[in-house]
Amino acid sequence: EAIVCLVTENNYTHINMADKSCYMVRSSLMNTMKLMPKDMFVRIHRSCVVAVAHISHIHKDHVIVYEVILPMAKQYYDGLMKMVTVIR
Repeated sequence: EAIVCLVTENNYTHINMADKSCYMVRSSLMNTMKLMPKDMFVRIHRSCVVAVAHISHIHKDHVIVYEVILPMAKQYYDGLMKMVTVIR
């Protein structure tokens, strides 16, 4: 099973999987991120981390993952762009 994104809500983190299932753990986003491979996940918002491999579109203010629009804060845009390889 592949993790697609992590979304935080208060003291809980929702772990969204590629098969559309979701697990909720009582952990902060920061603590959950420490368990994830650094080269595969990137923070795009204070409440959201995504697996780079599952991003289908990148825009200045959001990314699209499996047809779901996730918000992206301006301060995380450059970090995301450093992690993705653009094919021309």
